[in-house]
Amino acid sequence: MSNEQSLEQQLRAAEARKAGQYDKRTEHLADDGSAVFINRLILEDSPYLLQHAHNPVNWYPWGTEAFAAARADNKPVFLSIGYSTCHWCHVMEVESFDNVQIGQVLNEHFISIKMDREQYPDIDEIYMTGVQLMTGHGGWPMSNFLLPDGRPFFGATYFPPDQFMQLLQQISTAWKEKYSELETSAASIHQAIGRILNSDSPSQSLDSNIFQSSVQALCEREDRSLGGLAGAPKFPQEPILLFMLEQALSERDESAFAFLERALGAMGRGGICDQVGGGFHRYSVDEHWLVPHFEKMLYNQSQLGLLYTEACRVSGSESHRRTVRRTLDYVLAEMQLDCGGFYSATDADSEGAEGTFFLWTPEQIRQVLDEETANLIIDVFNVSRTGNFEGSNILHLSVDLASLQQQHGADVIERIDRALQALYQEREKRVHPLRDDKLIVAWSAAMATTLAHAGQSLGETRWLDAAEKAVQQMLEQCLADNGNLYRIYLNGEVSVPGQLEDYANLIQALLVLYRIGNEAAYLQSAQQLMQTVINEFHDSETGLFYLGPAQQSGPKLVRSTNASDGATVSAVATLLENLWWLESLSLRLSDSSEARQYRNLREQCLTAIAAEVNSNPLSNTSLMRAFKLDLQGSRGPIQFAAQGMIRVEASKQLPATKEDSESTTGKVRLRIHCGDNWHLVAPDSASEAGDRNPVAAIAVSLMEHKQAWQIEAVSFPQANDSLKVPGATEAVPIYSGQFDIEVTLVETANADALSGCISLALELQACSESECLLPETLRLVI
Repeated sequence: MSNEQSLEQQLRAAEARKAGQYDKRTEHLADDGSAVFINRLILEDSPYLLQHAHNPVNWYPWGTEAFAAARADNKPVFLSIGYSTCHWCHVMEVESFDNVQIGQVLNEHFISIKMDREQYPDIDEIYMTGVQLMTGHGGWPMSNFLLPDGRPFFGATYFPPDQFMQLLQQISTAWKEKYSELETSAASIHQAIGRILNSDSPSQSLDSNIFQSSVQALCEREDRSLGGLAGAPKFPQEPILLFMLEQALSERDESAFAFLERALGAMGRGGICDQVGGGFHRYSVDEHWLVPHFEKMLYNQSQLGLLYTEACRVSGSESHRRTVRRTLDYVLAEMQLDCGGFYSATDADSEGAEGTFFLWTPEQIRQVLDEETANLIIDVFNVSRTGNFEGSNILHLSVDLASLQQQHGADVIERIDRALQALYQEREKRVHPLRDDKLIVAWSAAMATTLAHAGQSLGETRWLDAAEKAVQQMLEQCLADNGNLYRIYLNGEVSVPGQLEDYANLIQALLVLYRIGNEAAYLQSAQQLMQTVINEFHDSETGLFYLGPAQQSGPKLVRSTNASDGATVSAVATLLENLWWLESLSLRLSDSSEARQYRNLREQCLTAIAAEVNSNPLSNTSLMRAFKLDLQGSRGPIQFAAQGMIRVEASKQLPATKEDSESTTGKVRLRIHCGDNWHLVAPDSASEAGDRNPVAAIAVSLMEHKQAWQIEAVSFPQANDSLKVPGATEAVPIYSGQFDIEVTLVETANADALSGCISLALELQACSESECLLPETLRLVI
């Protein structure tokens, strides 16, 4: 039996084993339903690769076999990169890759590789950088032409079939007649990619004005009437919005908060938000946030869910609270694995067309709802007979919830939500878009972080439970005995070595769960994973961190240390945040001596990346947040002092409405837990011990730049013990264990858009029987 016959048997056996587990996306089917063509992708688990397993193209998966074949046959490599829920990837799949004539040309003159960008984001970044250098823009599907050593000599994105066929013929001819020119081009592009992805900028300090100047630059680029950055297409730009949120909280910057609120409000009302089912589509093709590409990515749900949660915490907005609830409930209903964790994405297409699943006509709505309710939905969601997308309607709101209540009555939101639930049940009868069932650790961990934050902030234990279940699943299934992570979990199997973002996001989820629940196992797991990161991803010469693992299949062109944001928050920025938290919890660590290592690693990396942030701040907004954390410390409602031995959780209670004749009174509760054998000196100790007490007593004050609030009263409990602290001549009253401080505040005439955000300074000095730590000030933004 020849090698080709043996391979054919192997592939057909795999096809038989996977019968019913995937759709045969090809028009080339035999009378018995079997596929006429088959290739090596049938051996893969990736839903994206399986979409191409029956193309007439002799696809290889990414790996050493394909490049060995290219060297042996002296052929150029055609590398096509995409992902399973990409609309234009599907278009090129149908037009070109299922085209027999194009398949014949590819098979005769090229070695063809199909790669799932979600499996190998580090490799995708290399070739995307090359495409952007060559064409000035990027996107998927990405079409690259490589030498057998993996270096690209030409690349672009989508090609219509006629242009693609012409291009294949041109490259085939150039390979035979102008090979030296292709090699020269590949060398130049490879060097340029290396310069971009491995910056060697000299060490420098961060520009002290960079935070405010970046806010100003973003505000100048804002579409003030429609929200977000001006122009189309419009992406959520979550890293930028998180930076503006941080600036609003840390500097009480009303312009940054207004930018954030306009963007969140517009997206929540727009077609980019699935008004019927909840959750967000990836981006809108227009400037109005109206017409999306209809795929839904898990990373958008996690990042936007976090933004709306934090904005709700600051402003108390019921609209934001509703968006959080609908987004996270959508994730739990439609993207959660039974065993814990989350699917990666759902498609834009169903029934062979984009968006079909999400569209409505007036008649479809009237078939589901009674006349009065149907008229309401048609009115408020701008449904027309002509439609706003290919004859049908993308539901969207023109005004906010408060305006709807003024127009239609206080109960209108409840009426709308009941109607939307009925439409959702009707929509469930439609053919659903394809769902990519693979769990990506980085994305699933980020979703767990958001669920944990939202669960704690909004009091939803089921979200916290889902976060813990997801993290536990990843620790059990994706973490090998040697401490290494696998990136992908699918059909009960793990694959692909973890990227830096997988480690960083999982560590972040573990640390958030630890801060909320105080369970030591989460902290221990975070510390163990961080040690793997240091061993496997840290470049001790530059102080930077590599994004991809050292052991990766295929050619080793560049190992990127690029720390800029992409569609998701920079993995390096997340890692720097994790290092800060681990150092802050040093006395809680299994080996507290590692805290110094964490500080050194963080300082080295911040010094190494400062020049890049200074030169291109708007692409590095997450790194700017990491710098601010390093400069000013945490400002969240849950914080630690005394190297982790004192835990403080702040919560606030503000009235929903304000009486015209009365000032607003608010209350803040500070719940403080002292670790075993650690204490805080009660505020009445100074009067009792006088100058004989060398230890500062606990104190509370406001730290706002503009006094929107004044403290009316601070209620401290009675000291529950006394202790002769080191340096004191006699015992002083102290707090141990858990106790609450109640702060009563009155709103002043300086109230503004950020008045729902209260900033307190908590001064304390922790002591044990043998030592007193230095005084600390926690800045709590509630």
